[in-house]
Amino acid sequence: MLIIFENVTFIIKENVTFYCTIHLWKGGVFLYRNKEKALKLLKQKINGESTLTLKEISRLTGYSKRQLIRLSKQIEEKDINSILLHGNTGRKPSITATESEVRYIIEFKNKYPSVSISQFMDIYHEDIIWNKNLFNDVIEHNLKKRSYSFYASLYHKNNWTIPRPRKSFSKDSIKHSLRPPSPRRGILIIIDGTPHDWFENGKKQSLHLAVDDATGESLAGWFMPTECQRGFCHLLRLILLKHGIPENLYSDKHTILKSPKDDNLTQFGRMCKELGINMIFANTPQAKGKVEKANDTVQQRLLNDIKRFNIKDVEQLNEWFNDFYIGYLNKKFAYPPKEKDTEFIPLPKDIDLSNIFCLKVERKVLNGNCVSYSNNYYVPISDDNVPVPLYKSSTVQVWIDVFDTTKVRIAYKNNIYLTRCIPRKKPNNEVVSHKKINNQKEMQEILDLTSKRRQQLKEEQ
Repeated sequence: MLIIFENVTFIIKENVTFYCTIHLWKGGVFLYRNKEKALKLLKQKINGESTLTLKEISRLTGYSKRQLIRLSKQIEEKDINSILLHGNTGRKPSITATESEVRYIIEFKNKYPSVSISQFMDIYHEDIIWNKNLFNDVIEHNLKKRSYSFYASLYHKNNWTIPRPRKSFSKDSIKHSLRPPSPRRGILIIIDGTPHDWFENGKKQSLHLAVDDATGESLAGWFMPTECQRGFCHLLRLILLKHGIPENLYSDKHTILKSPKDDNLTQFGRMCKELGINMIFANTPQAKGKVEKANDTVQQRLLNDIKRFNIKDVEQLNEWFNDFYIGYLNKKFAYPPKEKDTEFIPLPKDIDLSNIFCLKVERKVLNGNCVSYSNNYYVPISDDNVPVPLYKSSTVQVWIDVFDTTKVRIAYKNNIYLTRCIPRKKPNNEVVSHKKINNQKEMQEILDLTSKRRQQLKEEQ
């Protein structure tokens, strides 16, 4: 048999055990270590059958002089075959899992048919190995904390599928240079929305997520049926209350966040401006890769953890996600910032967030001292529920609370008034419904009814 390594050919006889390690000596010559030959030459030297020096044996076998002295001592205690045979040959390693332990792991894995190896490790160690309530099971089945390779071998032996293997990038794919992370927390907060069927019931919910660029930590998250303005407002309010006011928000160019007209601000953009937050917009998903990666991590793990922690609905999910889960993920995946200082500014004590998290639209005061918005009339009132007179045709701002649209206020000349809602009367279905007419008389009757109804609406205004 021939072994070729770095242009050096080794000839091995049949039925001969060969112990060989390739070395690179200072001179750049590749030599091999032949343990069997070294032992035989040393044995001959000890018995007086050979006059080779240790230096010569070293050159012939690849072993250093110090190693040959060590082997000589072993020859005095054992025969050559015993030295060549590893001490653990035929012995079962002490760390080998017992059949009882393997059966226990397989049974536990059945609860999570679609789970990655790393997440299964976390779940098994946290819920079984470190669970004080299952101490008796740990002792009875000799359960231990195992390495990643151990669980990977179980996946292979039992043909367990991994939910989503890592993406393989082709050589022709576009390369994006890595941007160094921000040095301090609060400099750059990356936000994004991602839809997913979190409860696996066919109903998708969009997760609005914020990630700090300096640490990769998730700051807050909020689930809504779709990616929407209210979801981002919930997200921003949580960041403000938990961490403070960041310096920059980094997002895509969704119309909720960036107006198609460069000179205009969206309602969310106006809220950020009032808070002193600068908005930066990415041209590609790759540009905000950290939040995309965080979304991917959440999508892979959250489905199993929702079942594991018995989360029933979106309302419970929102509370649990922000109170517990983001901290749980950050302990596993976040890293410390380069600098300990932070750019988060604490919220001023006198700030009223309800004056910021609201839609602000301009309206004219109508007859009857009211304004019209969303098919309703609103009359400004004082704190004592007394109507506040405003000049007709004056321009005012109507403030609609983002989180509760029934809370409507009117801002006029640095004053903010509560309102009383007066619902508009719905048009008469009989008047506006489609009718078939047979003659001019029926046509005139319909026109008269429509004109009368329009006059009533004008008088009400």
